[in-house]
Amino acid sequence: MTIIVVDDHGDWRDTIAEYIHSLGLDKAILTAGSLAELDQLLLTVTPGILVLDAMLPDGDGLARVSHLRTTYPSMGIIMLTGRLLSEDKVSGLSLGADHYLTKPVNLAELGATLVALSRRLRVVPAADADDADSGAWRFDPARRTLTSPAQVCVDITDTESRLIGALIQAAPLPLSRNRLVEALGASAEAYDTHRLDAHMHRLRRKLRAQAGGDMGIRTVYGVGYVCTTPVAIVGKITNR
Repeated sequence: MTIIVVDDHGDWRDTIAEYIHSLGLDKAILTAGSLAELDQLLLTVTPGILVLDAMLPDGDGLARVSHLRTTYPSMGIIMLTGRLLSEDKVSGLSLGADHYLTKPVNLAELGATLVALSRRLRVVPAADADDADSGAWRFDPARRTLTSPAQVCVDITDTESRLIGALIQAAPLPLSRNRLVEALGASAEAYDTHRLDAHMHRLRRKLRAQAGGDMGIRTVYGVGYVCTTPVAIVGKITNR
């Protein structure tokens, strides 16, 4: 199993990598100090587990979780953060992180989390299109398609894919407008939420027109949006 550790503090990053190596879980340990470096690694390898710092020099790791989860559904994600607010932890988990550990991280706790997660990943296969429930909507993030229960395939944009992925990961809980904006890779403070509402309106209109339904995407007034229909994430993802 390949494990990637992303943290901007070099000494701490190396300490985590050395500790993981001592556990004997890894086939290879790769490290990165930023989201840009992580993106370069992901061009050539899909890790079994990603250990990701929430705050990095070039962006918010937490805002990338939903996109990572939908792109690599079989990958385990452990978030490391100095944020102590419970709502941050809830957001991280609802967006698709498997575990959320606060810093300074106890290495023994990290080790136990890695062992438990690696054990689960070995016995739970990634969903594939052939195995998905034919009576449910199916979302393929790699191909950027949605397939309705009636087997109508709809092509979606990258923006729509990010929004859908975030809603699926949070379901059945609603996702705030700020978290949806972050799933787009934008700053919640600088982004006009009217643009988000326009994206959601066009997405629902497209799905109703092409597939006969809007995947149960509903507005939660004063909060954001929620996906009320079960959606299977499909697509074969292989660990290399």
